[in-house]
Amino acid sequence: MLLNDNQKMDIFCVVGFSIFFLILMQVHLMSAVIAGLLTYTLTIKLDDFLSKKMARFSNKSKLLSVLLLSSLILVIFAGGFWYLFTWFVGLAKHPAETMDSIKLLVDKLSTTLPDALRSYLPDNTEEIKNSLIAYLKEHIFYLQNMIARMFHILIIIIVGMIIGLILGFQANKRNIEEKRQNQTKLTKALSGCLDRLVLVFQYVAISQVLISLFNAIMTAIFLFVVLPIFGVSLPFSKSLVLATFVFGLIPIIGNLVVNVLMFFVAFTVSFKVAIVVIVYLIVIHKFEYVLNARIVGKKIQAGICELLIAMLFLETLFGFIGLVFAPIFYAFLKLSLKETKLI
Repeated sequence: MLLNDNQKMDIFCVVGFSIFFLILMQVHLMSAVIAGLLTYTLTIKLDDFLSKKMARFSNKSKLLSVLLLSSLILVIFAGGFWYLFTWFVGLAKHPAETMDSIKLLVDKLSTTLPDALRSYLPDNTEEIKNSLIAYLKEHIFYLQNMIARMFHILIIIIVGMIIGLILGFQANKRNIEEKRQNQTKLTKALSGCLDRLVLVFQYVAISQVLISLFNAIMTAIFLFVVLPIFGVSLPFSKSLVLATFVFGLIPIIGNLVVNVLMFFVAFTVSFKVAIVVIVYLIVIHKFEYVLNARIVGKKIQAGICELLIAMLFLETLFGFIGLVFAPIFYAFLKLSLKETKLI
């Protein structure tokens, strides 16, 4: 099959985008791309919404959408930092109360653990303090590297968000047709690739919201229906359901946070309940892969197996960031090939 000039240019841009993504995943900068896509997409969507609702001030809707998103991001980050800061300050101001709380937790855990594991727990507050100090001394460099890595990733995400806001502000969909009349073939192909990337990102973002909602519903059924049938009630059940939905909006990492929270809460009830909770979480999260592949696959007419293979392949090569970006990357490739009429 002979390709025309437009198809050749589209293929060139798709290959260029793909190589660029692979390089970014290799150098651990893909989190900035995902953050930028998020703020760019939200800016465009919010601008469209505000321009319809505020017809008299439609020329100001873009600026207003950027200001609103910037304020929301600033509030979220500032609130998170302030919460962590006040939490650490509270621990430092009342070390005796902190140690007493840890001792109570250890005592409660000792009653739920099997005898073989109970001997590993400290017996008194002094032993707990000595164990913590010894652990910190032994792993101080690892903890420093982990904290530095977290701040590095956070800075990358913030920079990506800022770039997304700037690009979203510069984009103006209401004049996009006029602009494209004066574009070269290369510019048109690049714009088409960016539009497809934003489109598939919306598909994946919507699927993540649906998966998070599914997780929250299944967690609520498990906590409020299944466990009470067996006479078990976990504390903070409502908060756990809310945390499941909120943290579930963050791919992979959000699930890990929820898993740790639910495990420790279940651990305070009994060791057996904690094991049951972990088994439940493993089953649900494995089912998520299939659900995610089905939702995204339906949008781009891709089979579940195709997306699952792409997710497993990129996760093997690039770790969890490859797993997060795999549905976006594969959907982008398949949609591009469809629009260039190669498949």
